[in-house]
Amino acid sequence: MDISAKKRKRALLIHLAGSQVYDIFDTFTAEQKGSEDDFDTAVKSLTTYFEPKKNTEYEIYKFRQASQRHDEKLDSYHPRLRHLASTCEFADMDREIKTQIVQTCTSQQLRRKALRTEMTLQQLLDQGRAYELSHQQAQEMENNNTESVNQMKTAATRNYFSKNFNSQRQGPRQESTKLCYFCSKLYRHPGVCPAKGKTCRLCGKLNHFAVACRSSPQKQQHRHHESDKRQTVKYVNEEIASDNTSEHSESDEYTFMVQDTDENTKHPMVNLRIQNLAKVKFIIDTGATVNLLEEKDFEALKPEITLQHSSINIYPYKSDKPLRVLGKFTATVESRKRIDAAEFFVVSNNGRLGGSLLSYNTAKHLGLIAITNAVDTAKNTTVSCNVAIPEELFNGVGKLKDHKVKLHIDESIPPVAQTHRRIPFHLRKQVEKKLEEMEKDDIIEKTEGPTPWDSPIVVVPKPKSPNDVRICVDMRAVNKAIQRERHITPTIDDVIADLNDAKVFSKLDLNQGYHQLELSEESRYITTFSTHVGLRRYKRLNFGVTSAAEIFQNTIRETLEGLNGCINISDDILVYGSNQKEHDNNLKSVLERLQSRNLTLNKLKCEFNKTS
Repeated sequence: MDISAKKRKRALLIHLAGSQVYDIFDTFTAEQKGSEDDFDTAVKSLTTYFEPKKNTEYEIYKFRQASQRHDEKLDSYHPRLRHLASTCEFADMDREIKTQIVQTCTSQQLRRKALRTEMTLQQLLDQGRAYELSHQQAQEMENNNTESVNQMKTAATRNYFSKNFNSQRQGPRQESTKLCYFCSKLYRHPGVCPAKGKTCRLCGKLNHFAVACRSSPQKQQHRHHESDKRQTVKYVNEEIASDNTSEHSESDEYTFMVQDTDENTKHPMVNLRIQNLAKVKFIIDTGATVNLLEEKDFEALKPEITLQHSSINIYPYKSDKPLRVLGKFTATVESRKRIDAAEFFVVSNNGRLGGSLLSYNTAKHLGLIAITNAVDTAKNTTVSCNVAIPEELFNGVGKLKDHKVKLHIDESIPPVAQTHRRIPFHLRKQVEKKLEEMEKDDIIEKTEGPTPWDSPIVVVPKPKSPNDVRICVDMRAVNKAIQRERHITPTIDDVIADLNDAKVFSKLDLNQGYHQLELSEESRYITTFSTHVGLRRYKRLNFGVTSAAEIFQNTIRETLEGLNGCINISDDILVYGSNQKEHDNNLKSVLERLQSRNLTLNKLKCEFNKTS
């Protein structure tokens, strides 16, 4: 069989690729398909379609997270930044790289120089190389005197803390070396004693650290014996290391993981994929504020992920000896539901950790845990409110009576029919379901025939409802032909003036506010948009119209005109009164007006009887 002919090669390519690829190829334009014997154009179009798309926002995030490692030269850091910036689509790459170097370089001297003097990227690199070279040369010159200098420092320190220092010193008066009775740090403190309000690990009493504990050894031993009878509780003590670091710090952060002495006890475990490289088993620690990764788990991520230097000290429970922190890194972590970026601290395998730990925040962002003690007060609106609220006000999407919105269209602007944007296959069922709901609610309608205006849609999955989507129409081209109505929107000063002497408040939220205003027939054609199931157009005012906010604000203001104690800002209506009775009367009037005009509220977002 002769397959050297381009026409036959093109036909075999589409046939062997399968029916799904054929369906996709069939949606291409004539220019994308090429002629029947144009094999190269067909390959190029399919390659472009299936080529993995880069997420520019995520690439920028990775670029911003980069920082110079403590042992990394500027000549190594600069190419690394340039490689990361190559996928970020920066308008001025050199400027972005220069800014990142200034913010994250390890040389304070270079940073101060860059903040004082305006420099180009090349000038900044030249200056940084000069600082690195001079620092290296100075260290070589000073190494010869290191041993004698260290001896002098040791002697000075020993004399400084000697009990007989005051009687032996000569010359000018030195600073006091008295230690604090409660924290064992130098006294006096620049502020409040760091031990104030803290509990001693040894005796359990307040306002002092264990290093300064003066309880009798018998009491300490008794308390230690009692604690052994309880469950073993592990916690991670995160402490920033500094020159003055002592045994405890006032900025300690604790994370807890309760572990029974019974080996058969099961802990919440989860397998997560890190940076799309390997799966790691974590213990979910809802009390943790940091993510810990054991060294053996980190081995599976090498060499793609490199560690950065970390100055964090991490202490296990009932231990003054910190875990050995090998470094930290930031990477994507993926569960079955979501993907998130998180920071991990890698610790040495010493048997004291019990496994890699996942912090509360990361577990929450990945959708692994949920808060179950939250109370939805909005469900009890009729109970907490003194005014009877008709249930009709919470039913579906309303439509304002006897009012239609007319969009003022500049006919001199030529209509634009934009190219349809393909919807991913895995989202099409959800899009179809959403379109059916909008048609049922009388928000959109099908349209046929010539359409001078045609806009594409953008489909966005809802973060809190993965099985639901939000459909947005790209109205940028259409908005060039829509003339705005210049209505006044109240400012903060206006609201404050109206709320003078107000004591009781309620907030009403209109359900899908814009969609409660009907569009006039002559204005609907410009809202036409394309989907994979045909053309649709809006029957109600839609989000994205350049004048929608002003039209909606003015319409609701006119609807509430003549009522006391209420003001609207967008789809929120604030009802207020100087006392409970006045507030209730005003609220009753507003609710009656909304019901008579066929407007509805979002029950979950309404709040009633809030006092100042």
